[in-house]
Amino acid sequence: MTRIAILADSGCQIELKQYENQGIYIVPLCITMKNHTYLDQQDITSLKVFETMEKEDIMVMTSQPATGELVNILQRIKDAGYDEVIGLPIATGLSSTLNGMKVASEMVDIPITLIDTKGTAGNQKYLVFTAAKLVQEGKSIKEIQVILEDMIQHSGTIIMAPNLEHLKKGGRITPAVALLASMLKIVPVMELNYDLGGKIDVLGKVRTLSKAKATLVNRMVELGVNAKEYKITIEHVLCESSALDVKQMVLDKIGEVELELRELPAVVGAHMGVGGIGVQYIKKYIG
Repeated sequence: MTRIAILADSGCQIELKQYENQGIYIVPLCITMKNHTYLDQQDITSLKVFETMEKEDIMVMTSQPATGELVNILQRIKDAGYDEVIGLPIATGLSSTLNGMKVASEMVDIPITLIDTKGTAGNQKYLVFTAAKLVQEGKSIKEIQVILEDMIQHSGTIIMAPNLEHLKKGGRITPAVALLASMLKIVPVMELNYDLGGKIDVLGKVRTLSKAKATLVNRMVELGVNAKEYKITIEHVLCESSALDVKQMVLDKIGEVELELRELPAVVGAHMGVGGIGVQYIKKYIG
């Protein structure tokens, strides 16, 4: 019987090495601040990154895992007796990790089926655990790929960023737009555009945080997200109180949905800045 391992990056916030006995392997993404590069989770926590951002006016950069890190983890997978790998990296619109996995798998000479999650964080985490469950159920790689890609097509990420400085410094918006938004007190609401591989695209602009929070939830309702078929994750950057407001709005408008609330991964929150909130939805797998 073919042994299948799952490989993802730390954007999914699954702890490194915690689930390797279940065939789930996590490679750390890179975080650079104050001229020093750290391995996500291994060298630095999301909380430490966010607290540093809050206290100091610094630019935090993120990048894909080094080729050597990917080669090492794929070699460990091969040495553990696995025959094939399913790769579930952060969205191609946000990172080149998928291409890095492809190159490393060729160097190690282990077959890998790469699936663009078109997201990160909560949705990516759910896809990883679902993939592992499907492996345990004895599904083939092709069957798993079909199921996961259908889930991805019924998923999405919507975010609000009250402070545009980090998006400006990261080149995601122009300085002129950031200045105008600041002057007009505009709070942009954005979503990951699947047609662009999960790149951040502007959904709308509102004048208050309360309207931005409402827009996050109203967008999900508009897209048909419901309590029976979907799982929702609410993630934030040092603003749990605001995230709890969004949670209550979700419960009021969508109902008693399966819901998780937590900090954003550093590799996403670093670009949104303190006060950023993201909501993610994904269609659940019911085997």
